[in-house]
Amino acid sequence: MARFDIRTRTGLISPIIQGAMGAYFDIDAIAFFDRVTAAGGSLSLTEQNAVNQLVLDLKANSIWALMSAIYPMVGASAAACAQNLKSSSYRGTFSGGWTFASTGVTPNGTNAYMDTGLNPSSSTLTQNSTHISSYIRTTSIGVLLGVDVSYRLWIAPNFNGTQKYVEINSGATTAPSGTISSSVGLWIGSRIISSTSKLYLNNSINYTASSTSAGLDSANIYLSARNTAPAANFSSAQCALASIGSGLSDTQAANFYTNVQTFQTSLSRNV
Repeated sequence: MARFDIRTRTGLISPIIQGAMGAYFDIDAIAFFDRVTAAGGSLSLTEQNAVNQLVLDLKANSIWALMSAIYPMVGASAAACAQNLKSSSYRGTFSGGWTFASTGVTPNGTNAYMDTGLNPSSSTLTQNSTHISSYIRTTSIGVLLGVDVSYRLWIAPNFNGTQKYVEINSGATTAPSGTISSSVGLWIGSRIISSTSKLYLNNSINYTASSTSAGLDSANIYLSARNTAPAANFSSAQCALASIGSGLSDTQAANFYTNVQTFQTSLSRNV
């Protein structure tokens, strides 16, 4: 029988619940495990421990509150990987051809995408405070995640072999940004001011774009493609985590990478 413990691993007022084999889990991690099980998925104890530590680390760095959706891509099934770690909202829906494995989810690059169900204009995102991220383990051209129906919110380190984009709530005429990259790791696009947006690779700035914010799109964000109604610019990169939330500063982006890399390393799938 689960019991509450007065200890916390983060110094925050967040109950830790004793789960299987005496392990202590954060209540938000437990809620995620329950959603996975209810959907018909399952997680190993190693995966549960990794997810739990990710929650604790994000809370310790004051990043958890900035998140609207986190998809840890654990459980090696559509049922498990569709679940949002942050809350019961924004459960993903997979379309097209996908492969699910312990290392993450791999789209076929031709018609595969996951609809996050998160519509920027009806979420907690704001025009000058938004981030999106994807941890990729293999290279690919195309869009890692985003939407582009009325405003641009997407990242593409290698859009088509010649162009790179970081589009965070920008207008439809924004020019390509910087030199393409085929690097693997955690790609983050973030805006915290109206005049610029930044693209991060792991714990450093990859490109800063002079791009004025224009508005929030009213269509859902897609993973591994760009929602242009319909999906377009499909990616075949294997994804091992994705997130959507408020804008991240340089320090927050670096801390987020550290936390995510710890998570991936504990699952033996870090790059």
